[in-house]
Amino acid sequence: MKNKKRNLWIIISVLVVFFAASAILGYYFYFFFYLKPSFEKGQFNKIIQSTGGEIKPGNEITYTIDYKNTGNLTVFEFLIKTEIPDNTEFVSTDIAADFNKSDNTLLFRIGDLEKNEGGRVSFSVNVKTPLDNGTVIKSNEVVYEYTVRGEKNFYRIEKILENTVVSSPDFSEFIISAVDLNGKRLSTGDDVAFKITLKNTGDMNAENVKVINKIPEKLILYTDSINPEAEVDSSQQQITWNIAEFPVNKIKTFTFKAKAGSDFENLEKFKNTAQVQYEGQVKNEISVEREVYGFPDFSQSTNTVADVNGESVWAGDVLKYTFVIKNSGLRPGENFSLYCPIPKGTSFLSGSENPHEGAEYDSENNVLVWKIEDLEVGEEKTFTFESKISSSLIKGAKIASAFYIEGDGQFFELEPASISVRSYVFTTVVCMGDSQILVSNWPAVLDYLLESTYPRAEFTVIGSGVAQQMAYQGVRRFDSTVAGYGPQVVVFGYGTNDIGNPGGTAELWNGINDLINKAKGIGATPIVHSIGWIDTVKHESKKGIFSYNNALRDVCAANGVPYVDIYGPMSDDPGKYVGPDGMHWTADGGSLVAYLVFNTIVNYLDQEGSRK
Repeated sequence: MKNKKRNLWIIISVLVVFFAASAILGYYFYFFFYLKPSFEKGQFNKIIQSTGGEIKPGNEITYTIDYKNTGNLTVFEFLIKTEIPDNTEFVSTDIAADFNKSDNTLLFRIGDLEKNEGGRVSFSVNVKTPLDNGTVIKSNEVVYEYTVRGEKNFYRIEKILENTVVSSPDFSEFIISAVDLNGKRLSTGDDVAFKITLKNTGDMNAENVKVINKIPEKLILYTDSINPEAEVDSSQQQITWNIAEFPVNKIKTFTFKAKAGSDFENLEKFKNTAQVQYEGQVKNEISVEREVYGFPDFSQSTNTVADVNGESVWAGDVLKYTFVIKNSGLRPGENFSLYCPIPKGTSFLSGSENPHEGAEYDSENNVLVWKIEDLEVGEEKTFTFESKISSSLIKGAKIASAFYIEGDGQFFELEPASISVRSYVFTTVVCMGDSQILVSNWPAVLDYLLESTYPRAEFTVIGSGVAQQMAYQGVRRFDSTVAGYGPQVVVFGYGTNDIGNPGGTAELWNGINDLINKAKGIGATPIVHSIGWIDTVKHESKKGIFSYNNALRDVCAANGVPYVDIYGPMSDDPGKYVGPDGMHWTADGGSLVAYLVFNTIVNYLDQEGSRK
């Protein structure tokens, strides 16, 4: 009986322990396995995006995170953490959230989350621009953080969403211009400035871009004008700019200059083409077209001037100007003018212009102008006018011209035609002697004879006579009274007072010899005339006149200078040539001496009156 009771207690004890353990186990299972939160159901806890597949820089992506506590236990301090994708910029969230710019993290503070309670949060980002084509935009891991029974717990949504960037540079903003630097109308010989601008308006930075410009054949490139530096292929008339990097929204400018060659025909057009090459393909091509005007060309026109007398040119002469205006250009000349400023030192002869039609003389500006309506290609026209040289230019001058053609887009200076005006001859003659000069004033007659014979010469004939003077006395005053004039010719007339002098013929010879040497010493030509007729009845002391004239002749021969005999011609009619005193000359006598000396002087002058 005792054993039965003992076994019963054992069984009861075992059952009690069993049921207690079962209760404890059930409680544990309920509390730790049944009573817990859950975020495992994917249809309730996930991340989705507003776009999918391809996306462009600058586009917006909205990411939505669905969350729900599908378990049986409330969670506390529920947080959602994630990072915005690389290559994006934060825009906004649908509810309040914390965004950390330094690490691009985003934090949603949801708070406590009851069982079966859920919700949705979203955030938006912009895809950065520019971005390379093919860049992948990836969402980041989403982490739930919450507290259960005082401990931190985490749940991760590891699904990654992707978008692929589709981008490219855009070279549609491609502009070219051509500007004539010489005026409004582009003509042969003008310089043209080209400007090319290119902007990358795409959403991707570009590398290794080429801008290639094809220069028209008849344009002449100024290689030093290319900016920035470029490769030049002269054989292909091509400029290539290589651009290593071309960021988005950047503008590149390229310039160069060229000259419109002379081989353009009138109104011929040229076309300048530029293109953009990227990754071996032509992305854009533009061109600019201009029309080139040919010019009339007056460069073969001629301008000549000549004296109408066809001889040497002197003050007071008339000049004739002749213009042959020829058009050797590409098109007819229209409505242009020939301008002829009357050369300085001359005066326009009214009515001398030929043709008269179209000619107009502007007296205020001293310009003769022909207005020419047309001149065909290859045609030439002749224009002439005359002008008179000022009589004041006796010292000579050079008459220069400055004629030009202007109009019809042209300015052409004719080759200057100049002509030299000869200077008059300026000759000084000094007649040196005794009172015969003072009484007869024969040097004035000599001056008249020389001026009349040589109209292009200016003679200054000076009488230098001293009463009762002898040759040796003349030597003493030569330097002070004669040399200072710088004469080219000196005529000596001594002897009247020397006759009967105690020194005799020798003293006369020596005196004249010294005077001859004085004249030669200053570069003058000496001429000696004889003693004139003397009435020896009245003047017995002058009976030796012949020996004195012989002495004069001998000293001239010894020095190689001309000797003028006035005694012989004067003795033919003494009553006419010599005054009542039987010694001094009358006016006729003075004129006779002047003519005789003149006939000798001319042998030493050229045809203009200049001393040989």
